[in-house]
Amino acid sequence: MTYWKSAVLAAGVAILFFIPFQPAVASDLLSSVPSVSDNSQEQFLSGLNTIFSGREQNRIGWGKSAVQIALVFGAGMLVAGLILLIVYGVRSYRNKAEQEIRSENLFLDTAARLGLSIEEREELTALLSHQNVPEPHTIFQSLPLFEQAVDAEVNRLLRGGLQVNADGPEEKLISDLRKKLGFAHLPLEHPLVSTRNIALGQVGSIFGREGNKPLLNKVSVVDNNSFFFTVEFDAEKEDHYRIGPGTTLRFVFARQNDGLYGVQVKVANANESGAIDFFHTLELRRNQLRQYVRIETNLPLRFRLLSTKDPDKSEIQRGLLVTTRMSDVSGGGLSFLHEQSLRLGDLISISFDLPGQGFAGITGKIVHLALREGKNGQLFKHHVQFVNIEQRKREGIIKYVFEKERQLSQWR
Repeated sequence: MTYWKSAVLAAGVAILFFIPFQPAVASDLLSSVPSVSDNSQEQFLSGLNTIFSGREQNRIGWGKSAVQIALVFGAGMLVAGLILLIVYGVRSYRNKAEQEIRSENLFLDTAARLGLSIEEREELTALLSHQNVPEPHTIFQSLPLFEQAVDAEVNRLLRGGLQVNADGPEEKLISDLRKKLGFAHLPLEHPLVSTRNIALGQVGSIFGREGNKPLLNKVSVVDNNSFFFTVEFDAEKEDHYRIGPGTTLRFVFARQNDGLYGVQVKVANANESGAIDFFHTLELRRNQLRQYVRIETNLPLRFRLLSTKDPDKSEIQRGLLVTTRMSDVSGGGLSFLHEQSLRLGDLISISFDLPGQGFAGITGKIVHLALREGKNGQLFKHHVQFVNIEQRKREGIIKYVFEKERQLSQWR
């Protein structure tokens, strides 16, 4: 039964409860119905008088003041509202409890499928305790959620006076979790979420907090663990006397096929031999190096999963036609939202229509996933890179993008 039907029923019950039935009202109603005989009316009213004879002293009656009637009606509606509120509260609590049980079961099933030990599962649960996550199992698909949880846990340990040890048990546990969840190595097309994602060998420059002149022209990342990352430089060629623990600097670097990053980081330790340890941060400024202009859209899109590295872990059945909507498109790829998550590296066959042209059977590769809040729950935003797309089709998409951009610019 829907909520409005429950409200009407409750209001009716409440009004009957507060307003004793009046035979005079029944008589007026019955007199307006020609199909009921006078004898039937008399018998019906006689029966009602017998039933309600014990309540004559307390009845309010429809013949009395309209104010009394309004008060009684209002009381009835109030009771109806309270009943409806209780029903809604009970249903919401039950739905929430069912959702929590469902998410917990998914969490346990995924943890078992990935081969997590009891200690690793408890550590992952501890990481999630720092985040307000209604569906804990989403951490297996969301790199940003994982990095936020790790960052909160590491900061808690550091505030508690933990001695940083790159070979300690805490580091090993988080590192093992990162590997088993598939977050140890990011594809070059996947934007960085944390400085913990910076690959070994990444080259960049160190600047002061202000100014455009580099303090260190060339540094290279030589170590990266959960607590800090380390860069090395040529101590004989670089001037580093102003760098000491607690100093805030900027690490600037370009990542191939991705973008230019600028990160403010605090020095944990610096030594004379040419090494600096930096504490991690989630605050990364990124200028995307995009080859193709991207335009936002809201068009229907259909896709099928062609291949995945681990079919047993896939939430979407291979070959199943899935219908969703495209969020944006460019000559190099597109993105779409869906409640179920594909995995990084999955290949899909995409079909969609642009004005005046249809595109069917385009192969795409999942290069980035992000969690989004939708009206009915959490959604996954999938970023897709076109693979071996025909030049004719690419040019058709580019033409649409530029035409759409031209139209939008006219309204600005």
